[in-house]
Amino acid sequence: MNSVERSLIDAVGALRGVGARSALVGGLAVSARAEPRLTRDADFAVAVGSDEDAERVVRALIAEGYALLAAVEQEAVGRLATVRLTRATDEHSTVTDLLFASSGIEPEIVDAADDIEILPGVVVRVATIGHLIATKLLARDDRSRPTDADDLRALAGRAVDVDWCEAEIAVALITARGFARGRDLEGSLAQLRTDGAY
Repeated sequence: MNSVERSLIDAVGALRGVGARSALVGGLAVSARAEPRLTRDADFAVAVGSDEDAERVVRALIAEGYALLAAVEQEAVGRLATVRLTRATDEHSTVTDLLFASSGIEPEIVDAADDIEILPGVVVRVATIGHLIATKLLARDDRSRPTDADDLRALAGRAVDVDWCEAEIAVALITARGFARGRDLEGSLAQLRTDGAY
């Protein structure tokens, strides 16, 4: 078992242990839904009602042996967007990112997620293809994250009508809630659906 797999198992157990409602997102979720790929971290959308709830989750995880590496605020809406943690005992310093208000649709992501066995005997709630497409379009940065384009192509190749509809609803919610970061998510989604790439 590699360090990312160990980190994933630890994080899933810790999040469940503190009662956090979460779903796997990011590269590991893309691997589970579309095309396996290498990644160095485990990313989770966590459904919380407020920043205070997010801070309670983080404090509980720190009490379980995690160390805080960074916290990022979503400036447009003044919310705690992402917290980066690592296990204090992790010799590889594998990162776990918790997304509380990065896209503004974290509760919807968690509610729609499905249980998938991503490692033998390890069942995790994984974000849907539609939600992964929407959040990848939001986070895409070809300079610092070149795998985003590959992830979008892989997800588009697996998407069926219901996934595209879910992605349309998701990008509309992201935009309406003020989380679009100045991006034309609807236009990017339409281009991805038409061309299979963006």
